[in-house]
Amino acid sequence: MSAQAETELATMLAGWSERGAGTLSRRLAAALRGLIEGGLLAPGSRLPSERNLAADLAVSRGTVTGALDELRTAGLLRSRTGQGTEVQGRAGTVDIPQRLNTHFLQSSTVIDLAMGNPPDASHLPPMTLDIGDLVAFGAGPGINPQGSPVLINAVVEHRRSEGLPTTIDQVHITNGSHHGLYLVANALIGRGDRVVVEDPVYPGALDIVDHLGAEPVALPRGLAGPDPHRLAAVMAEHRPALVYLQGGVHNPVGTAASATRWRQVARVLDDHPEATVVEDRALIRMTDPGDRPPPLTTLCRRSTVVTLESMGKVGWAGLRIGWLIAPPAIVTRTVSLRAVTDLGTAVPAQIIAARLLPTLDELAAERRRVLRSAARRVVARLAEEVADWRLETPRGGSALWIELPVPDSRPLAEAARRNGVKIVPGHVARIGDAPDPHIRLCVDRPDAVVDEGISRLLMAWRELRSPGPSAIG
Repeated sequence: MSAQAETELATMLAGWSERGAGTLSRRLAAALRGLIEGGLLAPGSRLPSERNLAADLAVSRGTVTGALDELRTAGLLRSRTGQGTEVQGRAGTVDIPQRLNTHFLQSSTVIDLAMGNPPDASHLPPMTLDIGDLVAFGAGPGINPQGSPVLINAVVEHRRSEGLPTTIDQVHITNGSHHGLYLVANALIGRGDRVVVEDPVYPGALDIVDHLGAEPVALPRGLAGPDPHRLAAVMAEHRPALVYLQGGVHNPVGTAASATRWRQVARVLDDHPEATVVEDRALIRMTDPGDRPPPLTTLCRRSTVVTLESMGKVGWAGLRIGWLIAPPAIVTRTVSLRAVTDLGTAVPAQIIAARLLPTLDELAAERRRVLRSAARRVVARLAEEVADWRLETPRGGSALWIELPVPDSRPLAEAARRNGVKIVPGHVARIGDAPDPHIRLCVDRPDAVVDEGISRLLMAWRELRSPGPSAIG
């Protein structure tokens, strides 16, 4: 287990004391067993010392010792003097990337200011759905790996209304833009291939690249967007198979590249047409209209561009609806992958998406208004209470990218979790395990929830900054 993974084991164990029965020691053993047998702690992974793990979990060392003894007896752990405790595991376990799972997806009783999606579907217009709708939608047996023709046609018409000519064979309905990225990457790259990603980047992209055994190559991302000159150097040196970029407001930086910058980027990409370009526009409608760069599909003349879009940020992530737009040959490959994985997207979700699509721009405008107000309120509070934190109101989306006056934000993320609030440390959005001073904070929650979460976060900050063995910076 890497140093990063050791630090994050407590996060992976979130909520362990509330699950199962028996003593704390038995519940901790059960939680660790689940991580090992589920492949989340691979054979050879090294656990923190018993003393450190006890401190991280806020339990006695005896509780930790009892749990580890149980797993040592079961053959899942091995301890050696001077070398610590390692996972033995089960045959066939694999090392699964953990950025999204550890920092975004795990359920717990803490206030969640990590996940950057609508907290629920209450902002959507009322609608009903019954069996007659399923029949009228023309779903037939309900299995279509490319997606329902009704929703595909709705996507085509919506894009045409935006001046983006699209044909039916260029559209593939996916379970969100993350799923779309996985399908494209799985169809186009192999183990050892190089993939250019902005740095920092959407953490899920790194999970996908790691999972496929490819090599991520960092393209530094500033507030103005990726530097075209650096992009040219990276493309020439590494000859990547895939380039992943975000159009519109960037996750996690919170700014969008100008139209001029995007045209410069497109010219560089056209100098290297051997690389497929994936433009993730999941946040395009959450970007202020004046800040939206043109799609790379309209700017690139030689490069193959795949566009990812999603209903998750405007509608509701629980719908699991997005789509990719690509040349028909790539769509054929991604659809073929669906035939060996999940066979396609759920029809009821596609019906809801088709009904929402005509009002998507109106929904997005209201979402931007609400989130802009929430972000400004939080920025003003933090500027008053922690003047040494550097942050600006984002140009769209729901997350703040905050720079702390410390070299590494991980201790704050851990202390915040112990105080009952979940945030994302900046290193999660970077290649490798290097320290990073940023945190990502979502404000797309009811005001009272956000306020309480920030109060707990600031309590953790003050605890860490006070004199004592746990102080940082």
